Amino acid sequence: MFPRRAEAPRATNRRAFTLIELLVVIAIIAILAAILFPVFAQAREKARQTSCLSNVKQIMLGEMMYAQDYEETHSFTWGWAPTWEPWHQQINPYIKNQNVWACPSDAWDRGGAPAVSYSQNFRYPEGSWGWAEDSPQYLMSPVAAPESSIPAPATTILVAERPNWYHQWAQGWATEVFHDTGEFNMKGGGATQHNGGGNYGFCDGHAKWLKKDQTTKPLGSQSATPPAGYTGPWPNGMWDKRQ
Repeated sequence: MFPRRAEAPRATNRRAFTLIELLVVIAIIAILAAILFPVFAQAREKARQTSCLSNVKQIMLGEMMYAQDYEETHSFTWGWAPTWEPWHQQINPYIKNQNVWACPSDAWDRGGAPAVSYSQNFRYPEGSWGWAEDSPQYLMSPVAAPESSIPAPATTILVAERPNWYHQWAQGWATEVFHDTGEFNMKGGGATQHNGGGNYGFCDGHAKWLKKDQTTKPLGSQSATPPAGYTGPWPNGMWDKRQ
C-alpha cells in the first residue's frame, strides 16, 4: 500500500474586530467607569468620614475626662502655648495621641506643622456681641461652662470641624467655630466635609455625622423668631446650649 499523503493544513479564518465594534467596547468601558468611579470615591470618603468620627469620639472622651478633673467644667477655646494652652493641648494629655486631631479628609497644606482639624463651638464676638460674661456668646456657648448649665447635653454641640491651613498644633487663635462663619461653610469646610455633612461632638460625649441644616433648627424653648433688635445669627439650634 502506498503511504497516505498528509493533508495540507486548513487555513484558519480569523475575523478581526471592526472599528465600530472597538468603539462600542470603548464606549461601554467609559460608561462603566463614569458610573463606578464616583461610587469608589464616595466609598473612600465614607471610610475617611468613619475615621474622622472615631477621632471626634476620642476627643470627646478626653474632654469628658478633663471636665471630671476640673469640677465638671468644660475646657476653654483659645490659648497660646506654652503659657496659655489652647483647648486641644489641654485635652490631648487625656488622649495621648496627637494624630487624632487631624481629620483624614483635611488636605490643607500647613507647611509640615501638625494639623488640627477640630474646633470648639464658640461664636467670635462681633457687631452687637460683647465680651462681658453675660454677653450672648458666653450665655449660649458650652465652652468653659459647667455641665450643670447645659440642660440638653445630647443635643448641644461642643466640637465641629474647622479645617484650614493655619489651624495647627501650636496655634491658639483658630480654635473656635460657628455655623454661620465663612470658613465653616466654604467648599472643603466643616459643614460639608464628609459627603455633604460633618462630624460633631456633643456635650454628653457622643459623636455623630449630621447635615448642617439639622444642627440649626430651633430646639426646646428656642424660638424661630429673633427678638426685636437682635443682630446675631438666628436660630442657633444645637449651637446654643439654652434649649
